Amino acid sequence: MRTTESDEDGLLHRRSYLKVAGAAVLGTALTGTAAASDHETVTVSEDERKVVEVGDSGILENVTYDVTASGAGVTIVANGTDWTIRNVAVDGAVDMGNRTIIGAADTGGGTSRIENVWLGDGCVREKDGATGIWVDPDHDGHLEIERVNVQEMSDNGFYCSAPGTDWGSGGTVAVRDCYAANNWISQYRLSEGTVENCVASVTDDREHRHGRGVWAWAPGPVEVRDSHFDMNGNHYSFVAGANDEGSRIDVFDTEWDDEFHGGWRTVADGTVNFEGGNGNDPQNFVPDGCPTSAAEAVCAEEEEEDSGGDDPENESPSVDDYRDDETGAVEFDGFRDALVDWERGDIGTSLLIDVFNAWFGN
Repeated sequence: MRTTESDEDGLLHRRSYLKVAGAAVLGTALTGTAAASDHETVTVSEDERKVVEVGDSGILENVTYDVTASGAGVTIVANGTDWTIRNVAVDGAVDMGNRTIIGAADTGGGTSRIENVWLGDGCVREKDGATGIWVDPDHDGHLEIERVNVQEMSDNGFYCSAPGTDWGSGGTVAVRDCYAANNWISQYRLSEGTVENCVASVTDDREHRHGRGVWAWAPGPVEVRDSHFDMNGNHYSFVAGANDEGSRIDVFDTEWDDEFHGGWRTVADGTVNFEGGNGNDPQNFVPDGCPTSAAEAVCAEEEEEDSGGDDPENESPSVDDYRDDETGAVEFDGFRDALVDWERGDIGTSLLIDVFNAWFGN
């Protein structure tokens, strides 16, 4: 009898444990990543500049800032260490003067990230307008910038050179799969880091939209790989050095425009080294994975396409899809399958909660 009670208690405790564990998994998942398939639109009022702060290990994601109102703008300030900005869009040209849209620094010696961001609507002013991404001199860690689209800024598109100044902290920056077009002063400006699989283009007739392709400040080096610099004779593809200090650019497997005074320039003892696989037939295109609109950056277009509508071949899943064929009950394995589908983005959060509740009620 005691053994039977013990066995029954053991089964009961295991069942209870699974329910508690499932609730814990669900709670953690909803807190940590459930918002990945959802997004929020924050509308900035007329003549307002919204300031958003991201700190240590913070995550800013899945947000569109609507700055289409007159005088509207947004500044995202990210510092501390190991923070992430991803799936963020600024919809509309910012109208806030000489301000920064994203100000970034990893100040703890770690690695922080800016991923899948749309700043492609630029700024209103040709002169004294906004900066796309500014990396602060206090940056002493490493910053990964991937799949970011920056266009029509008045004070550099990717302004990442300040950590290399005499008063800077020497942090590094890697820019990958990004697109920069018609930014004044420069498209990509770094002091030490890499530009890989990126595109820069200058097609605007206005003088204050003609910026250098890559501008390398001391100390360098800046490594450029697998990129295109479609400058259309409007500016240098590469400039190594500034303010009477040299720097170094190493170029690999890159197509670049040589029509503007030969296409490259050095300052002081700066050097541009064309290492191999390079050519002079650049193309203007957005790298794969880099957003081409505000909606694409926050996956709004994808959600709209996946909504299913009245298409009978795209019927919405239900709780029944996770029931046992024999018992008709949602067991733990059914909930686990639903959790996997939710993490993949195949089902929504509300259905995951329904499956969990059905499993809990068995």
